[in-house]
Amino acid sequence: MSLTRADPAARTLAINPMDLTVRSVITTIDPDRGGDVVVPTGLRNADEFLLNPVVLWAHQRAQFPPIGVCEWIDIQPRRIVAQTKFARGVPFAEDVFRLYEQGVLRGWSIGFLPRKARRLAGGDPRRPPALRVDEWDLLEYSAVPIPENPAAVTVAIEKGLVTDAALCDWLRGAFEPRDVLRDLVG
Repeated sequence: MSLTRADPAARTLAINPMDLTVRSVITTIDPDRGGDVVVPTGLRNADEFLLNPVVLWAHQRAQFPPIGVCEWIDIQPRRIVAQTKFARGVPFAEDVFRLYEQGVLRGWSIGFLPRKARRLAGGDPRRPPALRVDEWDLLEYSAVPIPENPAAVTVAIEKGLVTDAALCDWLRGAFEPRDVLRDLVG
């Protein structure tokens, strides 16, 4: 079972427009919005990951091509820092880079396979118990939109900062309000 984790503490640290690189925190030991904890030093396949270090858009393995590659990762006790090199000459990837460059996008998320995990005590009894993932394999990490400010993405599209048609359509659809109950009931 593959899991994804959008860590609210993941953030951009440095941007180099000449090289199309972004240095960022891709995950931390802090609990995510669901209360789950992924221990950074529990990453077990860093060398294997770097043999095929793809960086995706929003964990989309089929709809969009990879947007770049991970040049290196630094596993620290409380976080993992990575440097992403975005694909040059690929409008979709360059658009995503520009969104980071302008601060419209800030989030990152890891896609991983847990090796060793345990349930955490406490929490809200109406929600599934949170997990602490002590050992895990990194499959990929992704540039992700966190819809805390969908207006920022809308402005970027309207100003022509995003030129790839597929990305424009995806971003517009990601922030359309949905009737969740209707979707669940049918």
